[in-house]
Amino acid sequence: MILDFIRDNLDGDSWEKWCDACYRDRFQDQNFIKVPAEYLGDAGIEGFTLSGIAYQCYCPEKDYSNDELYAHLRDKVTKDVGKLIDKDNAKRLKDLGVHHIKEWHFVTPEYKDKRIIAHLEQKRKEVIAAASEDPQTFSYIDPQIRLVPKIAEDFKVELVRLIRNPLVDIKLNMAVKSVSDPDWTTCPAEKIDNIKRKIKAIMNAEEDDGTFKDMLAYWAEAYIKGIEIMSKLQESCGAIYEDLFDLEQQYKKDVSMQSMMNPDHSLNYKLFMDILEKFEDTLRKQFECFSEPSIMELKRDLVSGWLADCSLQFKVK
Repeated sequence: MILDFIRDNLDGDSWEKWCDACYRDRFQDQNFIKVPAEYLGDAGIEGFTLSGIAYQCYCPEKDYSNDELYAHLRDKVTKDVGKLIDKDNAKRLKDLGVHHIKEWHFVTPEYKDKRIIAHLEQKRKEVIAAASEDPQTFSYIDPQIRLVPKIAEDFKVELVRLIRNPLVDIKLNMAVKSVSDPDWTTCPAEKIDNIKRKIKAIMNAEEDDGTFKDMLAYWAEAYIKGIEIMSKLQESCGAIYEDLFDLEQQYKKDVSMQSMMNPDHSLNYKLFMDILEKFEDTLRKQFECFSEPSIMELKRDLVSGWLADCSLQFKVK
């Protein structure tokens, strides 16, 4: 889920800004209108379109239990849906130009309990009943109005597009989204053998050396993490994944050539460290959407694949 990569940057204010940006991006051709809350509040909606969509957003203040999260979501829905059928608030909505709400969206990063869906359905029936009893006051409510829960994943395309905008101050955090302390011994034997061979050539060390063993575990773990991270990135942020994959494939060809043309085994270590440094610098320049820890993680994980898959070939004595 894309939420896994942006969660660390979310609070109530930032989530509202993201929601506004996503709705503006998706519904600009339907005359999206933002409702600022500075004067007399937002009237129960963050924004609306002239095509009949209104939305309200909510971001939990902390990591609640399932029951706690449901309670907070339920109370927020109850409060803001109540404004839709509040006679004093009805004039404010009409004055804003809200004239025909077909869908009211409740936008939250995620929900974990189907009870919120049932609660929205209950509230929908209340809204329809109120509009039926007083159609003149609530003329902006469509008789078939739907109350729809929306989550971050529903706006994946818009979020990725915004994340890649250099003017947007938010970074994807890849570093903490992988397996913690994976069992490197589960790495395929063929990959382990390749990594061993490369480490020997780089370090000029034997397998019983303690540092050699540490480096074997380090790069084998990175290889396992890299597979998971790239898989998650492909699923959640396809466009970013494609660009990163293309860069890695092209860079892999160059470093393969550099390592094979190295004439002196004594230069293996220097060559390897130069490759790490230059690749990290390239990632940082071309992917400003990643946090600094993410750049470090991606460097390790992708380079580990070059060690495991024989892209890097170092001279031996």
